[in-house]
Amino acid sequence: MITPPFSFISAYYWTIVVKMISIYFLAYADIGAAVLAIAFGTFLFIKAKRLSSFYLFLLCTIFAIYSFGDFATWILSEDLGMSVWSVLDVLSVSFFILSFWFLYTFVKERDLPMWLKVLTASALIPTLVVTALSINLNTWVVPSGMAIDNAVVANYHSCLYGFFILLTIIFTIIEYRKALDTVNKKKIALAGIGVATFLFAYFFVYAIVNFVIAINLWNLALTGYAYIISPYALFGMPILLAFLGYLIAKYQAFDVRLIKSIAYMIVLMVLLFIGLFFA
Repeated sequence: MITPPFSFISAYYWTIVVKMISIYFLAYADIGAAVLAIAFGTFLFIKAKRLSSFYLFLLCTIFAIYSFGDFATWILSEDLGMSVWSVLDVLSVSFFILSFWFLYTFVKERDLPMWLKVLTASALIPTLVVTALSINLNTWVVPSGMAIDNAVVANYHSCLYGFFILLTIIFTIIEYRKALDTVNKKKIALAGIGVATFLFAYFFVYAIVNFVIAINLWNLALTGYAYIISPYALFGMPILLAFLGYLIAKYQAFDVRLIKSIAYMIVLMVLLFIGLFFA
């Protein structure tokens, strides 16, 4: 048995996790996506200082915290890892809500009506409750020192994620049809597709993982192998940033006027990240 050089890193990681998934892939997927999101969100917020860029900054910040937390669950000791894992649902629901807030303010160029903001934000309440009561992780697997998601809670989150994806698509279609200017139609379509892709990528991977656990496919529910595709859920963020970078380069979105060569360079860097993600 390999002795961990740091006490906060679990023995389970050094003996089992390293055989399941590459630490370099985890670091690239989690930390790389987090740094990219923070850099883009901060840059745009400083340059634009608009409500939509503020919501995007919050979205990128919450996403980055989630990404770092996801990385931590793989390497920390059992107690610390499970503690971090238990709050990840709160973060994921938060960035689904903020994604819609960002899209709405980007398209409408004004804040959401209070009733809509309260309605969408209230979707977070059940997740906060089950997390506070530790209901979301209800099965402890002794040999591996890991927990399994509560199936009822996981199904609720799947439905909630699906609702926000559907809401995003419907909102985009309605606003696209209402827009009279061709340029505005393109901006709405690109922003909507970017947000929907970001959310769907996370939802799709989340649904697959929970389906494998629910039916205990190939007995994977009792091992960490059921979660090895979970880092791919983060793949949607670079895609969203690529769409936003293109909007800035092509249409000066957010009223940010950069030299096109610089803006297109941002897009190419994001696309390069995506390409290396699957390398």
